[in-house]
Amino acid sequence: MVPFVARQWLLAASVTAALAAAPAFAAKDVVVAVGSNFTTLDPYDANDTLSQAVAKSFYQGLFGLDREMKLKNVLAEGYTVSDDGLVYTVKLRTGVKFQDGTDFNAEAVKVNLDRASNPENGLKRYNLYKNIAQTEVIDPATVKITLKEPFSAFINI
Repeated sequence: MVPFVARQWLLAASVTAALAAAPAFAAKDVVVAVGSNFTTLDPYDANDTLSQAVAKSFYQGLFGLDREMKLKNVLAEGYTVSDDGLVYTVKLRTGVKFQDGTDFNAEAVKVNLDRASNPENGLKRYNLYKNIAQTEVIDPATVKITLKEPFSAFINI
């Protein structure tokens, strides 16, 4: 029997070889097999690495990290922080649509952050958002997030 790590390497090598041999115009769909089940597609309720990785393949955040682990804008254009470290004002990208054609806007951010920061929802990632006191829509492209106490790493989550 081939050890698990060797099987993974062989599978990766086989897939790579097959993709390299196939003409680029033939590749329309990609099918990926994993040796485990993910537990959820809800990024706020995922505590396992596989579920988080799957969710990241079709969800985007306001910010992300680049290869050097530096903050980069994703769905946000930028942000400012109040002098006391409690209020984050986030400017959002405009012209972004959800898969159903609905506009991405400050109201969508508010709905998501209100859900994630509500302990009654029992979400597994609640601890990352429990410091949010309030989320307000300033205009369609601006959201204001007030924290209960300063937390310098807030924007990274």
